[in-house]
Amino acid sequence: MDVRIIKAASVHARLLPGIERSAGKSFLNVPGYEWIASDTVMTAKAHLKLIDKGTVWLTVGADDHVWGFLSAEVFEDTLHIWEISVHQEAQGQGIGRKLMAAAETYAVQEGIKAVSLTTFRDVPFNAPYYARLGYATMGEVELDRRLRSILADEVAAGLSADTRCAMIKRL
Repeated sequence: MDVRIIKAASVHARLLPGIERSAGKSFLNVPGYEWIASDTVMTAKAHLKLIDKGTVWLTVGADDHVWGFLSAEVFEDTLHIWEISVHQEAQGQGIGRKLMAAAETYAVQEGIKAVSLTTFRDVPFNAPYYARLGYATMGEVELDRRLRSILADEVAAGLSADTRCAMIKRL
């Protein structure tokens, strides 16, 4: 699929929850994770806050249709990815990889030292995918206070601690 990467503008915020819902349908094929397909997603208001910070990228087709997005936030010397979603119809076509590359390029240009994220350990299109992109799973002793807090918040929201991990790519 021929797409280009652009920075999101405020008008895009309303589109992103729908893309995230579509992406979540991929979990219907992952035993034990089917519930994610109907779980809550980031609100347009939450996306707008990140868009205003300049850390949301979109993949758009020739007709300006938005196929995927990556929402992130800078914390000191780390860019943290809050969400990356690709519309179900466009998955498996390299869009996620392009979004990750855009975020990493931004981080390098801004002098940011690393990119972090939290994800599911054993879902093939989660931790194993990010490992192929050069991300390393962080052990308990490697986690900083911020990542410990994010993982704790995820557990408090109902995710199992055994299924979650933090990953990092040093740039």
